[in-house]
Amino acid sequence: MSKNVLCIGALLLDELYFCDQAVQLHTSNPAQKSVSLGGVVANIAQYLAQLEVDVSLLTAFGTDSDAVFVQQKLDALYIPYTESISVDANTGKYISILNPDGSLQVAVCEDACTASITPDYLASKAAYFNQFEILVIDTNLSSETIQWCIDFCNSQHKKLFIEPVSVPKAQKLASLSLAGVFMITPNQDELFAILGNPAVLSPNQLLEQGVAQVWLRQGAKGSSVHTRSAVIEISAYPVSVVDSTGAGDAALAAWIYGHLTNENPTQCIKMGHALAAEVLQHKGAVVREMTPQKLHQLTQNSRYDS
Repeated sequence: MSKNVLCIGALLLDELYFCDQAVQLHTSNPAQKSVSLGGVVANIAQYLAQLEVDVSLLTAFGTDSDAVFVQQKLDALYIPYTESISVDANTGKYISILNPDGSLQVAVCEDACTASITPDYLASKAAYFNQFEILVIDTNLSSETIQWCIDFCNSQHKKLFIEPVSVPKAQKLASLSLAGVFMITPNQDELFAILGNPAVLSPNQLLEQGVAQVWLRQGAKGSSVHTRSAVIEISAYPVSVVDSTGAGDAALAAWIYGHLTNENPTQCIKMGHALAAEVLQHKGAVVREMTPQKLHQLTQNSRYDS
């Protein structure tokens, strides 16, 4: 596989707390803890590495013991991060509280590092970026940095994927020029935020702004990819959810893998659904020991209504 992918954005230490019973507010809830390498682009990079894609990561680390932990995890997966920044701060951390059914009750994120990924810093790495054909970014980056990435990819004819992350962070995209972006992957609430709370909600509004593809995720209802010429809708198939963390990241990684291996657009979505379904059935954002062969098998075994 000759095409290279660069992921740019926040790297976090994930602390997930799985409550023994339905979460009760304003009191202590017994729970089980899981700690892992996380952050949207780091999750995507981990899956692409397991799928044998040539992927690198540009992020910002702190100078604490958590930074050592996450770097060891990246080293074990042979994911280069040599152009990343080291910041005199704590490494970013994501903490989530989940119900026994795997649904997210609440999450918080503390990240003092990612702000150091500035347009000026990325501009100093422009020659490095030229070896990559695909860039994947998240909205943990500042608005100015996101716009720099959009403009750079337009000028250098590279494909840019934007993962909106969350509703508050997706709002950054509302004020930006999105023309030339290859794909944005919102759920309905994130799409609402990106469009600036419109009276009518439609992915076509992003297409009219110059985005090539919008992958609208609708959870258990499935998803749809919208382009100027077509809409592809794929239903989800039922799974027993253990943990909802990272399912969207897995879906995008599998879609990119399918795209790089010349699968048709419908198959790319099905591969995304298959890997997301696998993640939903495990604790943590990343399922280990994923391979291209296993992904193809999961996709083949998936059952769809459409």
